[in-house]
Amino acid sequence: MQAVKEGYVNAGPYPLHYLEMGSGSCLLLAFHGYANDAGLLTCFGPLLGKEYTLLSFDLPHHGKSLGWPDDKLFLKEELAAMVLEICTVYRKEKLSLMGYSLGGRVCLDIIELLPERVEKVLLIAPDGLRPNPFYYFLTRTGIGNRLFRNFKDNPKRYLGFVNRLRAWKLLDASRYKFVMHYMETNASRDFLYKVWPAMSALLPDRSRVKQNIRTNRLSLDIFMGAYDRVIPVKYAQHFMKGLPEARLHVVEKGHKLFDADTLTQMAACLLRS
Repeated sequence: MQAVKEGYVNAGPYPLHYLEMGSGSCLLLAFHGYANDAGLLTCFGPLLGKEYTLLSFDLPHHGKSLGWPDDKLFLKEELAAMVLEICTVYRKEKLSLMGYSLGGRVCLDIIELLPERVEKVLLIAPDGLRPNPFYYFLTRTGIGNRLFRNFKDNPKRYLGFVNRLRAWKLLDASRYKFVMHYMETNASRDFLYKVWPAMSALLPDRSRVKQNIRTNRLSLDIFMGAYDRVIPVKYAQHFMKGLPEARLHVVEKGHKLFDADTLTQMAACLLRS
């Protein structure tokens, strides 16, 4: 097994923890999904370690990145400064990106902000491919945030409403399951209330992202689960219109795409010359 190192990098005034694997000359930044941590993506280390130095980050309030105040947003300018600091520390002009679910949205923001620094991008069931008005309302408006806090503090008050949304088919089975899961305990509700607002400033401008992909001729591969109800394949299909060189890979899975066979396919995309 490859050795794993640990480190921290500044993301604005607060540090993000990361794990480092591999000794390759290319630099790869990896970002996990909601309620995961940096360890999720270290499975790529043995597959990519000869070609890449892999840095897998704990996003705010995840893993060992716990020094963030509850009301602190992770801002785009802080993300850009963090990436530039990493380039300086590792003496690289360019880097590649990997993101799963929530981490995919982080990668899209980096493409928006620093396209000239990016070489290859691997997105795995990525968030951020289309607008989410519900998320924006809850995290970026005063009324929505008050409702969000009310939901956190008094979940039973909203249980009937959630069930009605499901009955009216305004909430699909997967999202219903997600909501119900995070209503179960105080800890899970508190975690959701910390993470969603903290990441709410990282909403990519999709038009600019796509323009940057075209202009800079970035290598882009997107893996989607055929049965994913959280982030359906159609989101990627719509996003990739106007990106003829991007590659969509649909595998016979749901939102969780990590097994030996799929990992090998994903790694091959980053190893492609």
